[in-house]
Amino acid sequence: MLSHLESFELLLRMDVNYMPEEFEQDIYHYTSSGGFSSILLGNTEKVILWASRYDCLNDASEGKVVEEVFHEVCSELKDRGEISEYLYELFYNVKPARTISIVYGKGNQIKPSRPECNRFVCSFSKCKDSLAMWNYYSKGNKYEGFNIGFKPICIKESLKKFLEGKKARVYVYPVIYDKLEQKLLIEKMLLELKENYDYNQETSIRCIISNRLTEWSLVFKQDYFQHEEEVRIIVDVAKSEKEVPVKYRVSGGYVVPYIELELKKKDVSCVSFGPLQCEEEQRKYQLQVMQEMLKANGYSVMAKYSQIPVRY
Repeated sequence: MLSHLESFELLLRMDVNYMPEEFEQDIYHYTSSGGFSSILLGNTEKVILWASRYDCLNDASEGKVVEEVFHEVCSELKDRGEISEYLYELFYNVKPARTISIVYGKGNQIKPSRPECNRFVCSFSKCKDSLAMWNYYSKGNKYEGFNIGFKPICIKESLKKFLEGKKARVYVYPVIYDKLEQKLLIEKMLLELKENYDYNQETSIRCIISNRLTEWSLVFKQDYFQHEEEVRIIVDVAKSEKEVPVKYRVSGGYVVPYIELELKKKDVSCVSFGPLQCEEEQRKYQLQVMQEMLKANGYSVMAKYSQIPVRY
């Protein structure tokens, strides 16, 4: 029988072994002209990003993929005889947790909490010059978007400071699109739980699975979206936390709840124009004007153009 300490250590091991490593290389936020101005120029002191509530994102399957894949894996393990019918029933019926573990407070006032949370996502791409991503921001036959580069380690430091003392937490994870990779993670977890199974620890085991499904739910996506090469800032905020106000915007006819994330200007690593169609002389002039604007607003980064040679 597992002791309480052993159960806790198993839970921690699941956190370490079954999530992707947090992404550390530069990531790029693609945005429209209006979004670009709002992010970099909307506040004189800070960079403001919007993180949208996950269930209002453009992917209608957002947060649902993990349960589908989880059920497939449970059935496959049972069919191969790697788990018993009893364990299959125990595992299969577990649902993602409705509450999330958060440690909050300052100094000696640190407190653990497990509240119901709203979950928000701000999306980036690993790719600094993606035609698919520029296409999201095209107008007519022009690519009028921009992308803004950030360093994930700087983002996390800024957001941890921003969320300090609040019932909230933040992670930066790359999305897993490959269904085989998703299934292998789930399979390894279930087989490890099988090895540690004890009748008296069924509640702990179900809790571990439930927590893991919740953590995976915003990291697993269908491979239709793999061209985005997405990296996500995931922010979980207790519904009772009033110091992180939820705002609302309208996008494509849908009302989208979001929160504002405050970053430092030094967190920006670069700025890029989309592949605009204009003469070389005009491109040089626009780069010059962009550099002037960035410097005047407290940014010390270089501006550049996309290298994608599209005509239309």
